[in-house]
Order: sequence, then C-alpha cells, then structure tokens
Amino acid sequence: MAQSDLLYYRARIAQEGAIVYNVAAGTPIYAGDPVQVNLAGTVVYPALTNTPVVGTNYFVGIAATNSTNTSSAAGSVDVYALSSKDVILGNPDVAASWDTQSEYDALVGARVLLKNSVTITATPTSGTYTVLASDSTNNGCVVVPLNVFKVPGKVAFCFRDGANYLA
Repeated sequence: MAQSDLLYYRARIAQEGAIVYNVAAGTPIYAGDPVQVNLAGTVVYPALTNTPVVGTNYFVGIAATNSTNTSSAAGSVDVYALSSKDVILGNPDVAASWDTQSEYDALVGARVLLKNSVTITATPTSGTYTVLASDSTNNGCVVVPLNVFKVPGKVAFCFRDGANYLA
C-alpha cells in the first residue's frame, strides 16, 4: 500500500481537526486512504474498490494517521472529515485517459469512482487508490479543473455530499 494515495490540494480555510474512529482487527488503514464506515456506524475500514456510490457507500473522510489495529486486535484511526469543499488529488487509474489538457478538460464534471487495486470484491483490503474515468450519475467523486502541466499525473476531484456519512 502506498501511503498518501490521496492528498489535499485545496482544503477548507479552517480545516477541523481529525475525528477518531474505531477500527476492527484485521485490515490496517494508512494515512491518505479514503475511509468508509459500516452501515451500523460502529467501525471504519479502507474504502472498497469502485466507491463511493452516492446513497450506498458512506465515507467518513481521508485517514490522517495510520490505524493502530493489528490482525488480532481492534484499534483506532484519525480521519479528516469528508467535505465537498475540499479538492483532493489522486492518481489516474489509466494515465493515458488524463495526460493531455484536452483529455483532462473533457472529464471535468464527470462523476467518477475510486479504485482500490488490491481488492475487487466486497472484502475491505488496503491497496493503492486510483481515480477511474467513467462518468455515472451515482458516482461519488466529481472531477474539477486542473492544469496538467503544473500538476502532471494527477486528477483533482471533490467528494459529493451524498457520499458523506455525516451529511
């Protein structure tokens, strides 16, 4: 797992401190991972692949620290709360889809998902997160403008409020 797969590009002016969440024993969460919550709201885990889907997968935010859980003991993790006002930078899943300004600009406004390259099932597993390029109505990230010459190899996006556990 590469830490800091997702980075804040433009954050709220007065970003609140991180919120501490419980993490079950098992899969660790690394700083920079997008973090999902289970439906009961009792534990968080690294985001699954092809998420967030608005109204289905709820994110609490981006991990600020590595989680303290182990394979046999529960722990906790500090998470920066999700906000549609923050612009996040991620790596494109297929660089050729985003590598020119005209290709990038054609995807601005697209509603996209994040891919976790290690898990392709419903089992939460740490992995490397990338940004997919397929637009769909219920996808939980929106691509925003970025100068690909100033910030090469990255995709800027905001999370939609409908993917926010606290909304």
